[in-house]
Amino acid sequence: TPDVDSKSIGNKNHNIGPEVEDCELDKSNIIILGPTGSGKTLLVKTLAKLIDVPLVIADATCLTQAGYVGEDVESILFKLYLESGQDLERCQRGIVYIDECDKIRKSGGNVSISRDVSGEGVQHALLKIVEGNVINVPKEPGRKNPRGDFIQIDTTNILFISGGAFAGMERIINKRMDAASIGFGAKMKKNVEDFKVQGKYFDNAIPKDLVQFGMIPEFVGRFPVIVSTKGLTEKTLIDILTVPKNSLVKQYTFQFAMNGIRFHTTECALKEIAAMAFARGSGARGLRSITENILMETMFVVPSVENAHTVYLDSAAVRGERKPILLKHPEMTAEKFEKLLNEGTTIEDVEGAELVQFEELDDDFSEAA
Repeated sequence: TPDVDSKSIGNKNHNIGPEVEDCELDKSNIIILGPTGSGKTLLVKTLAKLIDVPLVIADATCLTQAGYVGEDVESILFKLYLESGQDLERCQRGIVYIDECDKIRKSGGNVSISRDVSGEGVQHALLKIVEGNVINVPKEPGRKNPRGDFIQIDTTNILFISGGAFAGMERIINKRMDAASIGFGAKMKKNVEDFKVQGKYFDNAIPKDLVQFGMIPEFVGRFPVIVSTKGLTEKTLIDILTVPKNSLVKQYTFQFAMNGIRFHTTECALKEIAAMAFARGSGARGLRSITENILMETMFVVPSVENAHTVYLDSAAVRGERKPILLKHPEMTAEKFEKLLNEGTTIEDVEGAELVQFEELDDDFSEAA
């Protein structure tokens, strides 16, 4: 570990000085805006791991106002208590991440007889917890029992982070920042569907925009820090496919290796997968959907093919022009096969190379079916 700086508060001989008045430090709750699949949840998970505190990820769509069917907001604190190993001191310094926070916004202007128990009602219920109070949390999950045992949890030092896609808020910010005008000095109309434009708008979000989106002012006021995540570029998507410890390519490599098969994917194939995920606009989550569709059949066929030792995936297979390729000749490596293809050799001319395909059903069986 590096030496602690002499000016740091981590140094045991550190002295703030008599000229500075002693005070208590308050927490700053955070709202994270950003498109789906841009890494909001991963960011919070990594933060909790780095500073070694308990983390609970709560889905806001499951929460309801007290007294209605669904989870009460106190259940979040009970989960944090369990996550901390039932250590109350550790629990009171944890992190609560409220995911899909944009789904609890107020209903539209339509006035109805029924109450908005899963939207505005949840925001009201969260106010007391988020601000920092001593909350009575029932020891047993479920309906509150007045005679049941309670745990008193102080939320003063629990960091609350809310995250959501807030789809459509870029138009609200656009109206505020780029008012309609005409003439030579008029601002050009921006394409709010572009992820770069969305990112710039989210960077300039203010509490007023969140209130206009449907969050109540009291809730927004308890989250003083508003930050945003950018939509992922194609280059970033390729890195996600290959670089992390549990990346998709490494997962498929491991799965094929369980059957003694090597998995090889070309640079062009990775670029094609990233381009497809980028076009769909589903972020990093779209990568698995694409790779599953491409490799599903191959994963079932390969274990039953004799002498197969390598699965070769290129851009043509990703685009759906043909199936992935199986290499069966013992001396044919993926690198050698790729070199032959680049020289103009066709798959049919390469010995021991064939396309992945299911065995044809017997005619009698297919007619019976």
